[in-house]
Amino acid sequence: MGGLQKNKSTGLTTPYFATSTVEVIFHVSTRMPSDSDDSLTKKLRHLGNDEVHIVWSEHTRDYRRGIIPTEFGDVLIVIYPMKNHMFSIQIMKKPEVPFFGPLFDGAIVNGKVLPIMVRATAINASRALKSLIPLYQNFYEERARYLQTIVQHHLEPTTFEDFAAQVFSPAPYHHLPSDADH
Repeated sequence: MGGLQKNKSTGLTTPYFATSTVEVIFHVSTRMPSDSDDSLTKKLRHLGNDEVHIVWSEHTRDYRRGIIPTEFGDVLIVIYPMKNHMFSIQIMKKPEVPFFGPLFDGAIVNGKVLPIMVRATAINASRALKSLIPLYQNFYEERARYLQTIVQHHLEPTTFEDFAAQVFSPAPYHHLPSDADH
């Protein structure tokens, strides 16, 4: 899942989140090994191919986009800790990326809601990027198309009354063999 290796060469664990409408996995650089050239290459490949990057920065200067060399990384969500369990958010995006939220560049967020807000913003940023892909279909559009195909192939013409009678009629009695029948 998420391109991570089953043999755990790209890490032992990674954050995963799912609801009935979304599924997301996060590549976390500090959870990925970099103790050899091969593992470092795999790590940079995963991180470099991600379209949305979430960065924790404890520096006072702004995060530089070029720290991870990549053609991707269309959206950067940078989190800067402040005093009193508050956090400053910097959002950098390529010009063609449409607006997304709930967080925005310059937002100040309480630590209690930070994880939920950052995750929602990352998911919405990914959705905004996918909306730029020609002929892209959301999961619910694709699911509706599949359901329509099933209906077209298995539809049996009937009236509502006949359908209701079949659904609500008691099942016919079937004689079950008893000991006396043997």
